[in-house]
Formats: sequence, structure tokens, C-alpha cells
Amino acid sequence: MPLMSVFFLWAQFAQISDITPRQAIQEAKRFWIEEGGRTWGRSLSGPLLIVEPKTRRVWASEADGDGFLKKQGGIYTGVYPESEVVANTVVRWGGKTWIMLLLPLPSDEKERRILLIHESWHRIQGDLNLNVPDGFNAHLDTLDGRYWLQLEWRALAKALETAVDGKERQSWIAAAIACRRYRQNLFPQAANEEKCLELGEGLAEYTGIRATRAKEFVIKDLKKASYPFARSFAYTSGPAYGLLLDDKLPGWTMGVDQDTDISILLQEAYKIFTQGKVDADAAATRLGGAELRIREVALERKRNKHLIEIIEFYLDGPTLVIPQGFRIQFNPVNTEDIEDVGVYHATAIYLGDWGRLEASEGSLRSQDWSEARVVAPADTNARPLSGPGWILYLAPGWTIMPFGSSGSFKIVMETKKR
Repeated sequence: MPLMSVFFLWAQFAQISDITPRQAIQEAKRFWIEEGGRTWGRSLSGPLLIVEPKTRRVWASEADGDGFLKKQGGIYTGVYPESEVVANTVVRWGGKTWIMLLLPLPSDEKERRILLIHESWHRIQGDLNLNVPDGFNAHLDTLDGRYWLQLEWRALAKALETAVDGKERQSWIAAAIACRRYRQNLFPQAANEEKCLELGEGLAEYTGIRATRAKEFVIKDLKKASYPFARSFAYTSGPAYGLLLDDKLPGWTMGVDQDTDISILLQEAYKIFTQGKVDADAAATRLGGAELRIREVALERKRNKHLIEIIEFYLDGPTLVIPQGFRIQFNPVNTEDIEDVGVYHATAIYLGDWGRLEASEGSLRSQDWSEARVVAPADTNARPLSGPGWILYLAPGWTIMPFGSSGSFKIVMETKKR
């Protein structure tokens, strides 16, 4: 996957703030000072962009290197290019690497701090030697994957609610590890894929939670357990393991690298040994596994129907194919990694040399990033092009042509006439 080709839109807030960009920039400086480099041994501060997505107006904490922004009252303003993705993320633009936050920001100061610190950590992620490959984690959206993940989370929530040095905490951590290890034994690729996303998004979210002292947010997320999980689980698991490690191994972050599995760190810290299915079944009994299994079997029936529809729409039916080399902005909470099928995005924005495609009612991306698909347009001559739940703004020099099976099309460069 090309660097910076994917942008997560994770933050979803019950209430939004009327805080101004200027106030947000000043507040960010305070948040960075208060964090003080305690978590990773270095400051998280950096160039900050505040962007209004609809107008693409941007406010910056400092000047860019290419002169796009103009100084105005102590900050810098301008318009962010249409060719670039806007998201809560880290971007390379105007000669600098920026932390980007989108307006409107959340009304809750703790949520604003977590969001800022999360994205600030991504800016130093490479310096920490923690750039890791993308993990699919499709197994976490299967029946057994969902079941054992939620049991693990129930145990982690109970561990966080107990006394730091008590036997009860160790008992619940052991239950969580038993459920995790059994799940990972069911799916050969699981341990590495889960580790990768927890090192990326998990540690970013942990850093924000730690800087905000917001353990209650983690416990709430562990208990609500919202499907799908494949792309979003690490935002919950990462902080949970990180906070438990803080209590047992202060300074543990200083030894983390690309090979670290934070669940193994916790298992070793508490000297936990698990006997596979025996311990996992015992943990499931303690954690309400019977009731959860009934619920997940019912969900699996609905999911299977949904998967059949995805295959009919995007693999068997007429589609418009987006060629490789795109960048994508999506929300992991409505994204499903479907083994042997692809990655389904309920909502997504695709960008490439060919233009911009906004999909609000579904798209399917191949797992190797070679293409993405939406349902074929009814009118191929319309400009902008559109179809069920999507609209495409083609760049000059690009068009669509018939492709593959009858009724399908692909975005291609126009053939120059002699």
C-alpha cells in the first residue's frame, strides 16, 4: 500500500463545538505542553492545519514551505487544494508534514484533546520506528472472530475496573488473554494482523487517552462493542492494553518497536499461562458467552445476506472500476474486510489523477489495492457522472470505457486524436 494513500475518518462526536480555528490552534499548543513528551520521550507538537471540509478553507499554526498560506492575525490562512484528501490525519503538503483536524471539532474538551494527540502521534510514528503494514483483520468480522473479541473486551473492561495490584485484576487479564489466544489460534494470520493495527491506530489512540486521563472512555468502548470490528477494533484494544501496561510496567513505551505485541507484553508482565480452549471456555462462561453466542449467530444470518448482496452488486453485476493508484478517505466504523472478496466501504471518497469519486452508499475495494468498484452508471454521457449513491468528477483528459463483462466500465485516459 502506498504511503499516505488511506485516511481514516474515525472521530464521530455526539456534540460539536463552535470553537474557532484560532482558539483550536491555541488550545492545541496547551495540550502539547501539558502532555510534555511523557509517553514517548519526545514532544508531540508540530505544524497544525484546521480545515473546513465543504469550503476547504484552512487555518494553520505556521507558514507552509511553498507560500500557499497568508498570514492573518498571527495565524496563516488559505484554501486547501481540491486534489487533496481532507481528514483527521497527517499529510505532507506545502513542504511540511502537518497534523490535520477537521471542523467542526467536538464540544467536549477531552474528546478534542484525544483527537489532537492521536493525530499528533501519527506525525512522529515513523521516527518511533512504528510504521507497520496494513492488517486486514477480516477474521474479526466473522462469527468466531466477533464472539471471542467481545469476550476479550468484556474481560479487559472488568480488569480496568478492579484494583491495580489485586488478584481480581490478574484474573480478568488472564481471561482476556485466554479469549484472545484461542481466537488467534483459530485464524493463522490473526496474531500478526491484529498486532499491526494495534501498533498503528491502537497506540495513537492510547496516547490520546493517556494524555487526557480518560480511562472511562476506554471502558465505555469495551462494553458497547459495535460491529464491524476489522478496521476499528484497535482504537479500543490498544488503549485498554496500554493503560493496563502503564499500571504494571511504567515506561513500557520506550521499548516498543515494529515487532512488539502489546498483548504479549501484558501477558508476560502478569506471568499468565493459558491452556487454550479449556481456559477460553472457562472465561466465556464467566463473561456471559452463552447469551453473546445466541446474539452473534443471529447477526451472522443478517451478515451472510449482506455479503450475498455485495457479491451480486460489485462482483457479478455491472460496475464502474476505479483504477489502481488512488487514495481513499473512509470511516473504519462502517468498513468491512471480507475474506476472499475485498474491503467494503459503506462511505468513501476516492482521489486519483483521474479526479474524485464520492461514494455514499457503498463501494468495494480489492485487498491488494489494484482497483475499487461502484455500481455502474445509468447514463454514461452525463457530467458529472453518477450512479446509485455515488458521484464522479472526472479530471480533464479522462473518460470511462466499456470494460470486462457487459454493462461494466472503467476509468481510463482519453485517447489523443491525431
